[in-house]
Amino acid sequence: MGWTDNLLTGIHEIDQQHQVLFDVVARLEQAVTSDDKWSAVHFALVELNSFVNVHFAVEEALMRLHGYPDLEAHIAAHRAFSVDLLEIKQRSIREDVSAGMTNMLKEWLVGHIGVVDKQYVPHLRTAPVATRF
Repeated sequence: MGWTDNLLTGIHEIDQQHQVLFDVVARLEQAVTSDDKWSAVHFALVELNSFVNVHFAVEEALMRLHGYPDLEAHIAAHRAFSVDLLEIKQRSIREDVSAGMTNMLKEWLVGHIGVVDKQYVPHLRTAPVATRF
């Protein structure tokens, strides 16, 4: 399970960012099997966490600009994932977090992009840019 064209939203910048997320998870998978597993996994998680924060901010800004009615629910999903990812990253300093971690991350990304993100696409394509937030 990884990136497929079924996950395309048709919004170029968002699709590129989604692909980067899967690339970082792939690097995380490689880190799990590396000789220097502990630091490789931790630094891949740091990279993933940083990029997730940027990506979520971009998505949320687009939804806010277009007055997406389910923005708060979408933000809540992002925050819940961010909390889980931060917890994994913090645990990675003290223990091996590799068991099931990459599968969980990929499952969340596929489910979120394939269902939740695709819900905002029709709205963004038809709604004007909001003049007030």
